[in-house]
Amino acid sequence: MPLRYRVASLFAAYFFGLGLFLPFFPLVLAEAGLGAAEIGSLLALPLLIRLVANPLVSALADRYLRPGQAIALLSAVACAGFGALFLVSGFWPTALVLAATSLAWGPLVPISDALAARVQRRGGGDYGRMRLWGSIAFVVANLVGGLLVGTWTSAVVLGGIIAGLAVSAVVGWCLPLARLRDESASEEAQAPGPGRGAAILYAPSFLLVIAAVGLVQASHAAYYAFSALYWSQAGLGGTQVGLLWGLGVVTEVLLFSMAGRIGARIGSGGLLAFGAVAAVVRWLAFPLALDLWTISALQLLHGLTFGATHLGGVAYVARMAPPQWAGAAQGIASTIVGVMSATATALAGLLYAQGAEPAFFAMACLAGLGGALLCVSLLWGRPRA
Repeated sequence: MPLRYRVASLFAAYFFGLGLFLPFFPLVLAEAGLGAAEIGSLLALPLLIRLVANPLVSALADRYLRPGQAIALLSAVACAGFGALFLVSGFWPTALVLAATSLAWGPLVPISDALAARVQRRGGGDYGRMRLWGSIAFVVANLVGGLLVGTWTSAVVLGGIIAGLAVSAVVGWCLPLARLRDESASEEAQAPGPGRGAAILYAPSFLLVIAAVGLVQASHAAYYAFSALYWSQAGLGGTQVGLLWGLGVVTEVLLFSMAGRIGARIGSGGLLAFGAVAAVVRWLAFPLALDLWTISALQLLHGLTFGATHLGGVAYVARMAPPQWAGAAQGIASTIVGVMSATATALAGLLYAQGAEPAFFAMACLAGLGGALLCVSLLWGRPRA
């Protein structure tokens, strides 16, 4: 099987599990008898663990393991962790197992992103076309989960996640690529010094661009947390809400399918700029859109606000980071995005209590600030993929 298909299957396997976890894992916890406050705390736990695990585990994987070995090992550990959730009950045992599982589950995304960027750099495939299968699998999992959850909620949700991770482990073990550290030995020997990688990752221009990516991605916080509630209060039914979410992901998939051609023309900087501008427009108009057709038109911007920003960020990091630091660099970027997204989610919750307008206008400000930081980064050199 060509390498690009294997990487695409890794994305599909992971995001199929995530498509079950995000909407339906709270039902698993409720089925286990946990209360609302306990469920909220447990859902926040993987986000907190990921902030530390992603850069640390990704850096260790870069240094000591082949990418496929790292993916296989982490997938197997996460698979065992989700399996253990069948055997535990109560808040603290569940929290302990979920924390251990998140240490392995979270870093799979930055490691897979670094792997896909490496395959693209070697001419073996297009990142967007590999990543789009993750978005497709996410939607499929939403639909499958929606049809099957009920009496056997835990079996459907946990079993589906475990199946995806098992596929990821098998595919990862069969990947033929050498360690990034070994493959890039000649490049490292030609570098000015051993601190070159770290110096690049902490350069002001690099951090400004990653902060810009983080702010634009964080501006989706109010959408992820409150769009379904807002649309329901506007009179839309559950089926319509589901279709609107699906429409956003479809635009994301379409952009990913054309990412190679678009990125070659406008570069990572152009993708990020389009994402920031579209996000400002989307969030300013969001609380004003109350009918199905206007909301649908705004949902078409999701391919830019999320998709273009994600593609631009991954491409920029892949270009700037030396190969031996690829996984660590993607881990650092995902951590920065995660911190900003968590903060924005808390802010959105406080503001939404005052109404939709303050919450979404604040999200527009975050996206605008991200665009401003992107412009400032041009003083240190224009980012191009």
